[in-house]
Amino acid sequence: MGGDVTPKTPPRADQRYIHALLDTVLAGKVEHVPAEYDLLSRVFLKAGGSWSRLFKGSPVDVDLLKRVCRRAFKLDLLTKKRKWEAKS
Repeated sequence: MGGDVTPKTPPRADQRYIHALLDTVLAGKVEHVPAEYDLLSRVFLKAGGSWSRLFKGSPVDVDLLKRVCRRAFKLDLLTKKRKWEAKS
């Protein structure tokens, strides 16, 4: 499922950003699955988001990515941690 997180994993900047954002927005409620990061990234781009703008600090793009993550969680598109694991 999830793996050890090191500065080199996930390997791509967009995946590292999504990883950190999920830890913030969904605070330990999801398993970290790189294939799901790719799904979130594609949805973010289709919704009009831009990684270039986001990395330059665009609050509009940060908010859009947060909304994409929350919606994917609600639609069960992200692997949820089991309840007894979520409190760690």
